[in-house]
Amino acid sequence: MKQILASIIIPNWNGKELLKDCLISLSKQSFKRFEIILVDNGSDDNSVDYVSKNFPRVKIIKLNKNYGFAKAINEGVKASQAKYVVLL
Repeated sequence: MKQILASIIIPNWNGKELLKDCLISLSKQSFKRFEIILVDNGSDDNSVDYVSKNFPRVKIIKLNKNYGFAKAINEGVKASQAKYVVLL
């Protein structure tokens, strides 16, 4: 397996309705050496369950409350093992 070059970090708070299109679009990219890290800010819309069930390759970090964009991104960067990070 080739080394992952990029981590795509997606902060989420109750964004279940947006995640399907986003994750499907990412899976269709021609560049494949990336991972997806979803950082959930304490959602209560079943976002985490939806993603774990339908997109098992997505790494999920669950925060206990909504800390906002910056904290979510920072947690995603900490979990990344790639050379580059992409923020969505």
